[in-house]
Amino acid sequence: MRFRTLVLFLVLFFAFSQLAGKAANNRLPAPTPATSGEEMFASYCAECHGRDGKGFVKARQPGPNLTTLAKKNHGRFPYALVRDSIRGEYHGSAYGPGEMPPWGVLFQYVGGGSKAEVEVRINKLADFIRTLQEK
Repeated sequence: MRFRTLVLFLVLFFAFSQLAGKAANNRLPAPTPATSGEEMFASYCAECHGRDGKGFVKARQPGPNLTTLAKKNHGRFPYALVRDSIRGEYHGSAYGPGEMPPWGVLFQYVGGGSKAEVEVRINKLADFIRTLQEK
């Protein structure tokens, strides 16, 4: 039984380290306040999407422009789609597999495993991205 537990632990550890390494360029996200969407965006998203959300051209694979999400959705901000994308459930055609970190999983690390805190982080981040929309 001990051997099985050890093997399971090692497999899970290896899988998480691979996921986190690929997703966050071989580094885990630094903790930021869960209440600040702007601070989380600067720490987690600006590297690919730029501080203004318009995409960062110096990135290896620039992230899509987040300021036109409402415009592309007939003037309505696609809040649920943005939340699902942050969580890691949907990335649409803008990303290939493994290009955007599954922040929902990585926020569990930052939040000490609290699912409630993960949801607060995702909601605050989506709320901040809504403020970046072109008028």
